[in-house]
Amino acid sequence: MNQQDLNFVRIELRRALPDLSGGTKGQLEAFSEHPPADRNATPRRGIHLVELEGEKGPRFVNSLSAPLYVLETRSRRRPMPPIKDAEFESAPWRRAVSALSGYQQAWLRYCYGFDLSYKHQVMMCEYVWKTYQKCLGENSLQERVVKKLIGLVWLAGQEIATTRNNETYKDYAGAALARMVSVDRSTWLRVYSGHWAGLKAAFIQLDESALAMALEYYEEEETLKVAEM
Repeated sequence: MNQQDLNFVRIELRRALPDLSGGTKGQLEAFSEHPPADRNATPRRGIHLVELEGEKGPRFVNSLSAPLYVLETRSRRRPMPPIKDAEFESAPWRRAVSALSGYQQAWLRYCYGFDLSYKHQVMMCEYVWKTYQKCLGENSLQERVVKKLIGLVWLAGQEIATTRNNETYKDYAGAALARMVSVDRSTWLRVYSGHWAGLKAAFIQLDESALAMALEYYEEEETLKVAEM
């Protein structure tokens, strides 16, 4: 799968995955549906006499006709559609993502749907860490090194997700990463830099494989639609 196809899927997922359920009508649209009453249609009248009955016979008093503010009786309000056009058009992509494995869904929703759910972050980080452990093979690491690497897993995922959505993003410098794990720069270069590159490579592989599977499921659904027509 080439980079052009990957970028195409990324663009479609950025449109399909964000949660747009909280959208409301704009102020201008609300005013058009609930216009204020036309006061020129019922202008204010001057003082007029009102006849009242009394014990000594009818009497006349002055009355002020204060204008009332009311909404028009016929509302032009339009009901909100059950689903917006953009959401309906992108529904096949959401179905394709839902057909993926849990860790692939978690990554795509975190990276392209901007879903910061803790459950998704834990799922994708656990998968990458287990995958990277298999790559290490029988190479034993000190316990303190392992603890620091586990802390770097989420940071590596955050960096890869950011680079996929921000072309001007600059990677963490080695000195900054060394400070994050509380080691000096020489120790970082000797012990941790290779593992850091490996963790990022694992997230890149997860990203590309998830995008490829999503595109495959999407194309299968589109093929079925054409066959049924």
